[in-house]
Amino acid sequence: MATPRRKKMLLALFLVVLNMTFCIITTILQFQKAVLTPVDRVEAVSFHAQPSTTNNTVSQYWSLAVSDRGETVDCRIATQQTTTTPTNENLARDVENKIMIHIHGMHHSGTGYLRKTLLNALNREFSPSPSEPAACIQDSLLPYRHLYNNKTELYKDHHKMEEEGQHLQTMYPSFHTRAQVFKEAKTAQFELPKIAYLADYCLSNDDTENKRIGNILLEQWSRYWNVTSSTNFLLQKTPSLDVQFLESTKRLPTLHVIVVRHPMTSNSWGVPYMGYGWAMAYHHVLKLLNEGKVEWYAVVTYEALLEYYDVVVEELMEVVKSGMKRFGLTSTATQQEQLNMSSNYSDDGRFRRQLHLRGASGISNPKKRANLWLGVPSNSYLIPKKKSVEQWRKCLAQSGCRQGLDLLTTDVLPLFGYVSIQKSHASLVKRINDGNATLSRNVPLTADPSPVTVSKDYGRVLFSSEGEALKLLSQRNGNSGRDGAEGLEYIGQPPPTDLVAKITELLRRLRYIPK
Repeated sequence: MATPRRKKMLLALFLVVLNMTFCIITTILQFQKAVLTPVDRVEAVSFHAQPSTTNNTVSQYWSLAVSDRGETVDCRIATQQTTTTPTNENLARDVENKIMIHIHGMHHSGTGYLRKTLLNALNREFSPSPSEPAACIQDSLLPYRHLYNNKTELYKDHHKMEEEGQHLQTMYPSFHTRAQVFKEAKTAQFELPKIAYLADYCLSNDDTENKRIGNILLEQWSRYWNVTSSTNFLLQKTPSLDVQFLESTKRLPTLHVIVVRHPMTSNSWGVPYMGYGWAMAYHHVLKLLNEGKVEWYAVVTYEALLEYYDVVVEELMEVVKSGMKRFGLTSTATQQEQLNMSSNYSDDGRFRRQLHLRGASGISNPKKRANLWLGVPSNSYLIPKKKSVEQWRKCLAQSGCRQGLDLLTTDVLPLFGYVSIQKSHASLVKRINDGNATLSRNVPLTADPSPVTVSKDYGRVLFSSEGEALKLLSQRNGNSGRDGAEGLEYIGQPPPTDLVAKITELLRRLRYIPK
């Protein structure tokens, strides 16, 4: 018979799972309703800032109005409710002289896995000892633990899904709220991808005001990091692409790490034309990076992180070190302490790569994955889920959607290194485990449903502000792949103008392709 303590633990676990499931289903349904609702009238919908009356949140600072079927977005942040001024002296004491790392990406693109990978890699690289972590992630329960004896009540009252930064602040609208507003506004399908980077519309034209916004946001977030004397890096993860907003409002040295995943295998929003949404959302970000509007960043593909984990992680750490050097930043750990940590720290950031790709049981529900090719374990994260394949096939059945996906497949996705896993490559997982995961660059990417990965040449940081440092690292490792190999010169550099132009042309053509 279960003890009272065990019953309480089981109940707490049940409530957490129930809360996560409800949030996921609600967000997807809100977005799908926005997608599928016919546009029969023009309507403006506004959500205005108003003080919160709950005990565990603070005042909401933003207001949002969407009109003209989504073409016009008016987001405003009013900071007059606070006396916070835009000076570093008003930063929360615990987070002064720290480095902020934002993890960006669309839903189901691997932001959680990337956050865990970075957390472990940073601690292995910079921590003085295992008991003195150099990096920390947010914990929604941290400010309230001392108030509760009952853990069930603590989870019920304060736990936030995935410990995402969007749920731990009131300065800008969360993804769920954006989807709700766009649904009410009867938004046209071609405007819906704005949801992914909507916070960028909330920026002020006044830099001083943006700094004030950043101060308040950092103050709200700082409550959820367990900062110690050894902490250098503050990690914040949200499945969105609000890069410009968080860059323009930053109050600490800030690194943006952006993860990209093939649009149809992940299908973040559960809709047939996910390819268009992916192209528009990432076009917005890549254009910012190409124009030099973000100081410190790295872009990686989820597929590269899975298959070429060691190379990608090494290059991400090089991006961190190069940026720190460029901005005159230092770590609390001495050089010798860092060397000791590199050899002693346990890296469980490989958990997903080792277990999921090796087909370990109990990690991912095989029933949710499509049985596309024999030989590739059905719980591999390279295999799209059944629902993603269903939407993929729906797209192919609609002439306009298929034309768009064909254009994306031939003109854009190969520049990210994507290749399809053909039936003849069904031994991929075995070759990964054997340390021989090389796929020919000539394996064509298909628009038809199939597992997707990246070729070996792209198994690294794809784009970065630290291109020269990555090139030197490659030379030290005896790899000439970054030394101007034909057609690959852009890897590790800022996104090339040619890529941005191709996506621009793609989006222009897709808006006029008949359904």
